[in-house]
Amino acid sequence: MERTLRLRRLVNRQLLPIAYLAACVSSRPPVASAPTSPEAVPAAVPSTPILWTFNLTQGAAAYTISRSAAIEDRTDPQARREISTNSTHESLTLQPAGDTIGFTAIVDTFSTTIRGAIAPIQAADLPIQLSGARVGDSLAISSDTLTQKCNPVASALITDLHNLLPHFPTSLSLSVSWKDSTNLLGCQASIPTRSRITHSYQVMGESVYEGVRVLVVQRNDTIQAEGEGAQQQHRLMLSANGMGSATYYIDISSGRILHLSVGQDLDLSITASGRTTRFRQTAKEEFTLVR
Repeated sequence: MERTLRLRRLVNRQLLPIAYLAACVSSRPPVASAPTSPEAVPAAVPSTPILWTFNLTQGAAAYTISRSAAIEDRTDPQARREISTNSTHESLTLQPAGDTIGFTAIVDTFSTTIRGAIAPIQAADLPIQLSGARVGDSLAISSDTLTQKCNPVASALITDLHNLLPHFPTSLSLSVSWKDSTNLLGCQASIPTRSRITHSYQVMGESVYEGVRVLVVQRNDTIQAEGEGAQQQHRLMLSANGMGSATYYIDISSGRILHLSVGQDLDLSITASGRTTRFRQTAKEEFTLVR
């Protein structure tokens, strides 16, 4: 019994941040079904099949991000269920130049609470700043924080950059669809992870968000991840697969994302000391542009 509790404590410590963490590499673009929009945001209204062409406005923008995740142990139904919530404030400065978008991103608030947690929450030193560029379909980070140490805030920031800087076609029309994929190197707590996410996009039409004309783009994801590491002399193997979805509300005049809703539903397994524990995780993130 004592060995089982130690193992579960070890496993839970690895799992807590998984809803938020991943890192950088590249995407390859050029169809999709539609996820559900959040209740607080209006649905798209089918519109005349015209072309939308975006010229991304340079300068600073700030986003507030709220995240929630629930992790359920599928191996032991009597085990504790953990629910985590997180609030983040990020500033993003963009410098578009043709097909290249230079950026600087700063996290100055990253607050996490976990109900039912067994392991303590990892402290983070703030602010954290990253810079780089999106060149075509690739996102390059000038300082690879994750290779130096597993920093949960930097990992979340890089994942957020992938969400906030997608590579959309230059011109979009109603019902047009396309696909791309992203390979991610990241860290799940102290475990280096490798993920591949396949995205399918579809243009749904125009809507109005807080009085602003927006174009609604929906995305469906297929997610696979694996990782290997060690903690307290225990070798840990992680694997995950599942589905995700996202809804983009894009300001037609500025090209800025005014709101983004992202969801994930993952099946995970952690193997430690020859024992495999299986989990189901559901997660949700809401990005809102602060004006």
